[in-house]
Amino acid sequence: MVEIDARQREILRLLWREGRMSRWELHRRTGVNPNAVGVDATALLNEGIIRECQSEPAGPGRPRIPLEIDPTVRHVVGLSISPGRVDAGRVSLRGTLVGKATSRTISDAAKIVPATQALLKEMLNERTVAIGMSVTGFVDPSNQAILWGSSIRDSGQHSLSLAPLYETAGDRPIILENNMHALAAWWLLIHQADADEDVLLVSIGDGQLGAALLVDGRPNRGCAIGANELGHTRFFVDTDVCYCGHPGCLERIVSTQFLRRRGVASGSLMEHAARYVGNGNAPGGNGQAGGDADAAVEKAMEEIREYLSAGLANVANFVRPNRLVLVSELTRYAAFNDALMRSIRSRLLAELVHRVRIDLWEQADSHSAETAGWLALASLYREGWNRRAQETTTTVTAGKG
Repeated sequence: MVEIDARQREILRLLWREGRMSRWELHRRTGVNPNAVGVDATALLNEGIIRECQSEPAGPGRPRIPLEIDPTVRHVVGLSISPGRVDAGRVSLRGTLVGKATSRTISDAAKIVPATQALLKEMLNERTVAIGMSVTGFVDPSNQAILWGSSIRDSGQHSLSLAPLYETAGDRPIILENNMHALAAWWLLIHQADADEDVLLVSIGDGQLGAALLVDGRPNRGCAIGANELGHTRFFVDTDVCYCGHPGCLERIVSTQFLRRRGVASGSLMEHAARYVGNGNAPGGNGQAGGDADAAVEKAMEEIREYLSAGLANVANFVRPNRLVLVSELTRYAAFNDALMRSIRSRLLAELVHRVRIDLWEQADSHSAETAGWLALASLYREGWNRRAQETTTTVTAGKG
């Protein structure tokens, strides 16, 4: 067993963010004395977490021997539990998927834990450093349980114990978080220059809407660890009843099902977003029936855009992030995206219009094993992401194998 303490994590953070650095450069950047840097580097080298690169000339004296994070020896495992599906895969310490991820379809929600445990056993070996596990809904790492969420809604259980997975993991730490926190960990680690900004990251799918808030580079956990449930912001709108038990949820509005309730007989939300015109102009149709149908589509899409922009602007006004980051296929369609951006801006408080930056981020599915793996990477490279949030060490398995 070895503990990655705060000082060693600072070395890893610098190597992650800036690439190769020598021991002397690490000393100068961290302010830690050279001997201590050498001791920390040796410990990380012995564990296969970093490696020495080919020496480089550096003027008079000893040649410069850069260090870098080793992507070949160690890995983390990502586990993603989502409605009807479990995904597992290995991710290198540089954030690349090792081999292929494995997926299992789970028709019975009560069998989620055994299925996930079987996948975990397949993925674990002596080179596994840590495990990142993402789920939908609220989780309780202290009691090793899913408290509530779409992944267990049909299990007949109010909560679901994950204790068997922790037993399988043994001494390897499990970083258990909501799936939106996993996506936020990914965003954070590839946008290191902006790590100290407050970021509201929102993922928008067809009938699925989640959000994560990063404050000073750490997730906002609150009284229960979960997403900032923007998708369950409720409006006085006639929708299907959400799995949370209520109608009017924003994620039920931003959906193909909502289009059906508004009389749109065919086509998905994303298909209609791709054909969106906006400004009250429906695309031309053939004959009166076609024109009426097109007008119904346009009216329904305008309604979706209005409620979505209101929800996004309201949360931005409330939390005042430096950045609002949108992850969605909807943003690929220029006309719909432009109309959405204008509508959000029009609803922001005047003092925030030029302060809140809105970014679009094309990224992988938040329900993927690769995304879950970034939770474990964040626990290595950033404070506040390890499973014991108030402590400064992360335990990893010793030995390279």
